[in-house]
Amino acid sequence: MSKLVLKRRELMNGITQNSAVQTASVSRRSFMKAAAAVGTIGAAAGGMASANSWLAPAEAGAKPDERITYTFHQSLCNGNCSLKCTIRDGRLAKIEPNDALEEEYSMCCVRGISEIQHIYGETRLQTPLRRVGERGEGKFEAISWEEAMQEVGDQLKAVWDAYGKEAVYVSYSSEPRMGMLPALLGACEMEEPGIDIGIGNGLDPMKAGNGFYACTNETRDMVNAKFIMINGHNFCETGMMQARNLLDAIEAGAELVVVDPHFSTTASKAHKWIPIKPGTDAAMYLGMVSHILDNKLYDEEFVLAHTSMPYLLKQDGSFLRWQEVSGEAPRQIEDEKTGEVSEFDPFVVWDTESSALALYDGEGVVPALEVDGIADAADYKTVFSSIKENQQPYTIEWAADKTGIPVDDLVYIAERYATSGASMLGLGMGGADKYANADVLGHAAGIMVALTGNIGAPGKAVGSMHGGRGYSAKLASWPLPDGMAPAKPEMYAYDFRTQENNVHAVISVGNTLQQFFANMNLTAEWLKSLDFVLGIDIYNNDSIRFADIVLPACSKFECPEEVGDVKCAANHIMIQERGIDPLFESKTDFQIMTEIARAVGVDDVLPKTQMEYVRHQVDNNEAENLVGYTLDKLLENNGILPFQNIEKPRIGFADQVYATESGRLDVYYENMLKWDQALPTWEEPIEVYDDNPAREQFPYQLTQTRSRFFIHSMFYDAKWINQFFNSYVEMNPLDMENAGVDDRDTVEVYNDRGSFTCQVVANEAVHPGSIRTTEGAWSRNVDNGHIQSVTNDQMRDRRVDLMKGGVTPFNDTLVAIRKA
Repeated sequence: MSKLVLKRRELMNGITQNSAVQTASVSRRSFMKAAAAVGTIGAAAGGMASANSWLAPAEAGAKPDERITYTFHQSLCNGNCSLKCTIRDGRLAKIEPNDALEEEYSMCCVRGISEIQHIYGETRLQTPLRRVGERGEGKFEAISWEEAMQEVGDQLKAVWDAYGKEAVYVSYSSEPRMGMLPALLGACEMEEPGIDIGIGNGLDPMKAGNGFYACTNETRDMVNAKFIMINGHNFCETGMMQARNLLDAIEAGAELVVVDPHFSTTASKAHKWIPIKPGTDAAMYLGMVSHILDNKLYDEEFVLAHTSMPYLLKQDGSFLRWQEVSGEAPRQIEDEKTGEVSEFDPFVVWDTESSALALYDGEGVVPALEVDGIADAADYKTVFSSIKENQQPYTIEWAADKTGIPVDDLVYIAERYATSGASMLGLGMGGADKYANADVLGHAAGIMVALTGNIGAPGKAVGSMHGGRGYSAKLASWPLPDGMAPAKPEMYAYDFRTQENNVHAVISVGNTLQQFFANMNLTAEWLKSLDFVLGIDIYNNDSIRFADIVLPACSKFECPEEVGDVKCAANHIMIQERGIDPLFESKTDFQIMTEIARAVGVDDVLPKTQMEYVRHQVDNNEAENLVGYTLDKLLENNGILPFQNIEKPRIGFADQVYATESGRLDVYYENMLKWDQALPTWEEPIEVYDDNPAREQFPYQLTQTRSRFFIHSMFYDAKWINQFFNSYVEMNPLDMENAGVDDRDTVEVYNDRGSFTCQVVANEAVHPGSIRTTEGAWSRNVDNGHIQSVTNDQMRDRRVDLMKGGVTPFNDTLVAIRKA
């Protein structure tokens, strides 16, 4: 048996033992804290209903009133489970996978099952609330819906009158969802600012993605890969519903390599686990690119035909365009969907057939990959030559020094990736993306993909694998009056806290104020300066305590109408059917959106019922893979139908046509020239680099990983899950010895920004020099303070030109630790 296998077993045994030992004490402490928190709100609100009253046992011998209904789980979770629910005597009693599904899609995880207790839990928001203390104290009194909506209307109108409609910002998290709200209010909005976009900022521009870098191929296609490399992504936990596809690929003969600072569940399945120094993933890809170039492991035919590498650059680094060469006017390009016309001045290449400058897509043109030594092209160089020049400092030996990965391992993965014949690259959300240099990582990885042609064919893909859930379909939108649309914000939301702006009211839908913003103390200062904060959620999370008015929302298991919602995901269209009645005084997402619209006098533009809204979306869709589908057909088939033509896994860009300016993989980012990032240029992390003098005071990196138990910050209050896992920090035993702390000690983790107190657990799987915890823990899950009070919120200035703005560098954080 190999040393690596033995080491894996030792590490996994350590994980299991530590998790089992610490569960009971942490759970009891958290439950007591939760009860105390609910008691405080309950007293201020005149007494809340007990969750036990909703879970009282049925009388013995009584015949239950039982029915079956179907719904889907979290909108944000990429599992996209469709669920069969048993409702007994008006209560949710059982959750199973929808039995109308094929086995491939029939699934449900611990989070879904836990909802039987969770939706009745102690943290449910039961009634509208009004703040009675200072903003941020979390002190409220219960009020009626009429009182709440009167105040919401008055406050929003006051902000409109004083500053304009765009002074209201709608911030979305995981749940609830009410997509038309920003348009109804004319408010500014932004999709998940700062989270899950770090790598996409570098990868997606070259293929015209949306910034969230979903895997280009469906995970069912993993079986066609010969080599799979997963980097900074614990796919077997964060993509748990698709993990079976990875196991099928391994069984089919694919080689799996996992590069991650920490030993993980996914690493335990790998043929080779390669630890890497935190924050240096970009250096690894830069070194791999150099090795591929130096050893001519690239696919020259693919590079010439499908990438921008033959395009010519002028001496200032900008593209040479055809108008400058020929004097011809730019092309007029009409958008097939909108009819809008735009101009495109084509790129220029050196044609080896005519020995002259030519259109990059000219008929019969055979472009040169390099023009060195060609006298008539002496003023130019190709993007390919520029890449080679840019790569000169980034040798494989340099990368080994930066990353801590042995040269032999770097050479091995570079060559296997380039030459396997079908390689997949899984880039993670929840790990390597949470550093200030994550866009450099994405850009360098993308160039490696473009050089080797590992995209657009079976087994060839790149991106976040838990985003690779198959085909999509667009439903019909509800028509709103002309001019009723969201406003464009002046800046990204994280800059509201430090830069002058016109946002004076925030509508926080979900736990956004904790989840999106690092350095929570700074966030609190900003929130206290606003005119009005409206909180909408199912549970009493950390964002709610900053609200002036709180509106309680329903879960996906509560629906008073025959149909409540619809979505397209995981190769299926699925609906939320009538479930249990809304618990306590909560309302559905649609009802709350309508109440807010009514409070400001614009509800007349909305559908009258949820059923009408969903029927419009489904029955009027024009998607090619939903032809003939109606809401009635969905109701006849357990609320779910598969898309048409999904027998074969989705292969993105199979035609090698990209929605970029040139229609190819555009690897050179001209708009980033001023930041010296037109091509990926190495940049140290902001805090966790080796020579940072701050390490003398704060020697440990804090990393927040994702877990199978949570979705961002959701489910931290679910008791059934708390029995198995709750919030603590993990350290390598060697670091614990140096820090003078013991396993299961209560410790304070701190830096100049703030601190939090919780239990520490020994775990050899944690990279030395790091302290590991899970992403999104609430203040109720630790003994004191908040994890987000220490996290780094610094960003690079180039964020203004990145596709999705700056990434919040949660893992780019240094801390110290001591016994509490």
